Amino acid sequence: MFITYTSCTMGTMFMLLPHEQVDESLVPILVFKDRPIAYNAFLISIMISLTSAFSVLLIQHRPRVERFCRVYAMASMISALSILLYATIYWGFRYPPHLAEHEVRLWMKKYTTLYW
Repeated sequence: MFITYTSCTMGTMFMLLPHEQVDESLVPILVFKDRPIAYNAFLISIMISLTSAFSVLLIQHRPRVERFCRVYAMASMISALSILLYATIYWGFRYPPHLAEHEVRLWMKKYTTLYW
């Protein structure tokens, strides 16, 4: 259940972040800026972990299949978290915090009616 909740939360959270068009795909500007391949790998890992976690919940009378799906869900979640950690560390070293905040303010001013 924890992997299911975490996958849903992470997927929803990254859908709500400001995005920009990079190489014909939408990429969040806060963490995965200039890293569309890492963002796509992150999304695929999240989808695989969510699917495996749901499979564990649906398959109850086959212990081998359930164990395989559980291990696969954990491995996919660890993969997604490691990709997120990699992108966060790369983003933290590349962009100082004041530049990232400035980019968020520009995006909010351009696309929303509420901004600070």
